[in-house]
Amino acid sequence: MSGNDRKLWGGIAILLVGAVLLFGPVALGLPYEQIVGGVAVLGLAAGAYLVGTAEDGRPV
Repeated sequence: MSGNDRKLWGGIAILLVGAVLLFGPVALGLPYEQIVGGVAVLGLAAGAYLVGTAEDGRPV
């Protein structure tokens, strides 16, 4: 597994965890929605960055 594959799958995993953190507390009505939501949004941004830069060439 090359570094690009690790970056891609790591980014996908972070995106999935971020999505669960973003929608889970809201759907279940758990406390601290805003704090968990803020962490989830940062995770989604990091995951999108990793997936976008995983392949060779320009990410845009």
